[in-house]
Amino acid sequence: MDEVAERILERVTGTGAPCVWVTGPAGVGRTTLLARLSERLSASGREVSTVRFTQDGDLAPGSHPWPPPAVGDRHVLMLDDTQWMGSDSLAVLAALIRRLDGTSARLICATRTPVRDAAGRLAIVRRLRVDGLVDPVRLLPLKAAEITRPVVEALGAVPSALLRDRLHELSRGVPAALRQALDLLRAQDAIRIVDRRAYLVPGTVVPLRSVHLDPELLAVAKAAAVLHPLGAAMPSLISEVLAQDPAETLAILETLRADGVLHRGRGWRFTVPVVAYALIAELGPFERRRLSAAAVTALWNGTAHTSAPYYLPDRIAEAGKLIDPRRALAELLDKAAFLPDDQTTRGARWLRAAVELTEDRPQRARVTLLHTMWCHLNGDHEQSLAGTRRLLEEFPDRLSADAAQETQSIAVCALHNSGNTAELARIATNPPDWSVASSAIALSLLDRWAEAAELLAENDSWRTESTVSAMLGELFGGLAELWAGRSARFGTNLTERERWPLRTARRHRNDQITSYVTALLVLGERARAEKLLSDEDFPETGLRDSERSMLAVMRGQPARAIDFAHRSVADRSRRGYDTGSAAMHLSTVSVLLSQGRFTAARELLTAARATAPMLAHLLDIAEARVDMALGETDRAAKRLHAATCGLAVGTDIAWADLAELALRKNDRTGARKALDALEELASAMPTGRVLLHRHLVRACLGQEPDGECLWLAREREQPFELALAAERLVRHHATDPKILTEVYGTLGSLDALLYRARLRNLMRDNGIVPPGDQEETAAENEDLLALLAGEGLTNEQLAKTLQTSRKSVDGRLSLLFTRTGYRSRVELATALLNGRYAS
Repeated sequence: MDEVAERILERVTGTGAPCVWVTGPAGVGRTTLLARLSERLSASGREVSTVRFTQDGDLAPGSHPWPPPAVGDRHVLMLDDTQWMGSDSLAVLAALIRRLDGTSARLICATRTPVRDAAGRLAIVRRLRVDGLVDPVRLLPLKAAEITRPVVEALGAVPSALLRDRLHELSRGVPAALRQALDLLRAQDAIRIVDRRAYLVPGTVVPLRSVHLDPELLAVAKAAAVLHPLGAAMPSLISEVLAQDPAETLAILETLRADGVLHRGRGWRFTVPVVAYALIAELGPFERRRLSAAAVTALWNGTAHTSAPYYLPDRIAEAGKLIDPRRALAELLDKAAFLPDDQTTRGARWLRAAVELTEDRPQRARVTLLHTMWCHLNGDHEQSLAGTRRLLEEFPDRLSADAAQETQSIAVCALHNSGNTAELARIATNPPDWSVASSAIALSLLDRWAEAAELLAENDSWRTESTVSAMLGELFGGLAELWAGRSARFGTNLTERERWPLRTARRHRNDQITSYVTALLVLGERARAEKLLSDEDFPETGLRDSERSMLAVMRGQPARAIDFAHRSVADRSRRGYDTGSAAMHLSTVSVLLSQGRFTAARELLTAARATAPMLAHLLDIAEARVDMALGETDRAAKRLHAATCGLAVGTDIAWADLAELALRKNDRTGARKALDALEELASAMPTGRVLLHRHLVRACLGQEPDGECLWLAREREQPFELALAAERLVRHHATDPKILTEVYGTLGSLDALLYRARLRNLMRDNGIVPPGDQEETAAENEDLLALLAGEGLTNEQLAKTLQTSRKSVDGRLSLLFTRTGYRSRVELATALLNGRYAS
């Protein structure tokens, strides 16, 4: 709109046509544009008056008189909503435009399009254009890329591509409709903000009463919102449902078309889709069922047709028992069976309706189980928990051994993901009505893996209770041993995948693949995880966001890693047993710290703690890394020691960090203790990361050359790992400092501003000039200092973080504030938040 305003101002203040005529659809911002122009023109010394018309052709309250008594030199007269002008007023306007030609007075007219009775009006405007008296300006809706700015202003966060595209789809880029779409999604709790990024997540349908239509149009408009996908059949169906004359229906539809609410081509559609959503939300339950029943009946008997693939089952689900329940049930079950993976929310809605259409107890049990499984896959913990309770309490005799186990495992997962630890703890005691496998899963979700392993070992009834029990017992038993540092069973199960229970069932096969991929990523085994995905022809898009985040970190893709982590945190409808959540938070926090983003790292850890994830000791390691980055080494050491007191998985990271802290204090005894722990861990769980950390500490202590450590770091092809290992080797005089030049470039590609700054200090200490232009380096230093100051770090913390003196920090901050003009850290932080800070 700013560009359009500037263009109009040039024309109004120049020597062109006496009238600028602005057109655009409802809600596109014509009135806002006129207000902005009025402010600018008044500020420049022009006299400005505004006339606004109502739908009846009268003047709106507060308007200047029309026709104007006089229009003097340099006067600018603005006319808003000229589509409501009567023919007499329009004739007066045309005459006024001709009279002002050659004067310095100007007219700015704004018209909403389309216009009722447009032919005569268009003829008048065309004649004026032909005579050079009108400059037309079309105010266009925003493109998808252009809605980011207004969304940032509304939410205080940058929208993800998915959210941006959904908002554009709903609003068609019309600013007023964009605000309505934002209201709709926020009311549905479908927008979540993480680290100043806004994400689209599954929401809940809620009423949104924000459509303003004349009462005589509203009933037809609401019916059209449901029936418009039926095209030519829509008008007669509306007449039938509303019991009104077809001619009256067509007249109202034509009015809605003329007002820009509806568009008519080969069929009917709403010009702005969010209007249809809002109208449907205003329908009462019976109204919605009645309209849906009419649509289904028309489609079934062939009097209506639609190209929308999900329209019929959507309407069947709404119609309920107002249509043939047996046929409706069969169609819903059939359609749900062939839905793609990205439509699980819709499938769960269909199956919830299908439950109510069942005719007998066995059928209701089967459909309830199917609906519960869909809710589980969709991450709808409330509905899946309600379904499992209904099945276990009302239909225990209708469940097979496999179905009963699956129902129990879904219930346990839903309890964990909804935070019901008390009930989970009761199930963990292995009460009589719960299977051993279910109790072992409950123990695992409570992070009591040793007890889970002990229960499965002591009572192996899970092996024969059912095939599902055998699958879950073996999976969680193998994981429990792996996390404790016993990897043999996990390795055997991974190698002999042809022996996996239920391997031929797609859902169970996928669950097992993702579980083993997650475990490998937690161990840091990128190559093995990628090989498993490749061997099983399993797409990465089938993984959870937490797993994709870990993969991105290991591949040296920090932006993608952070984005996937944010998505994982934003989408609270966690699916299945996410054993990788804590490991994802550890890896993402490490990336954020390398960039100097302490606030984002802390917020991520706070969000992680709130979910009570499995392998929670990995969060202690992440917290310790925050402390280390801030120079709080004693506190970091305490956290790291605490993290090593339980499960073995991930403790190689803790021991390597403890060795580093000890060596920085020249505590070689402490470093050797950490090495002893790594040696013991490597003999029990010789994964690549464990071996890398063992060789790294050995080399830093001078117990072996650097070759094995660097070879292994390069072999693993994980840029962050290589950079960290090389930096520590140089710091402790265990390798040639020349490697720092390579590491410096790697850190640049990883956006690791803080680590690069520290590395520059290390390079200078070793007589190596950091590559790159000095001005670019100075700008990078200033950007980092601004970021850290905006993060709220004290000068003392800044000195520790940047590994420099307090005096140096004081001087650099003074220069920063002088150069940028910011008077305080609050102003600086605000500029960083709004994206207005520029180096």
